[in-house]
Amino acid sequence: MSRVRLYHATLASLAILAYLTGEIFPAHAWLGYGVAFVIAARLAWAIGGERQFGLTRFYPDFSGLKLKGAATHPAISRTLMLGIALTLVTATGTGIVTDGGRSLPSLSANLAATPAIAGEQTEAKRARDHDDDHEREREGDEGPLSEVHELSANLLVLFVGLHVAYLILFKRPLAKFMLFLPRGAKPRPPAT
Repeated sequence: MSRVRLYHATLASLAILAYLTGEIFPAHAWLGYGVAFVIAARLAWAIGGERQFGLTRFYPDFSGLKLKGAATHPAISRTLMLGIALTLVTATGTGIVTDGGRSLPSLSANLAATPAIAGEQTEAKRARDHDDDHEREREGDEGPLSEVHELSANLLVLFVGLHVAYLILFKRPLAKFMLFLPRGAKPRPPAT
């Protein structure tokens, strides 16, 4: 079960950082590609892994839902997870299409650059790179696809907020478990 928590923590951290760096190019794009990688790994895990980690976990089943105990019915949690999954995939997919891979060469160049190589860049090249970065930012901010990207990211924040609130209100032990917090002391058997 620790793999699930590690996956959750990695995806949540990358998604939060991607959202917070929305106006910071190319960091936002790199984080988006990281989210895409984690999603792809999760899909591979769902296809080849144990049944309990399959994609059916995201399908809300409302059978057996009654007014009494409705707040703790699994369909509520699964509906929120489905909303998170759909908005996350939409935001990530539209971000990748909008970027068109333009950020990948700068990512590989930054990963491969050594301080000596970086120091050899001329001031003119740095200025050109800076202008190119600003041009990429302007290109990415236009069009309906970028609007869908932004809307899905904002809806993602809404679904995550509802998910967190739901877990805190109705599933506190699970929330503590997923956040690597101690669940509390186990009840001791009564002394005789």
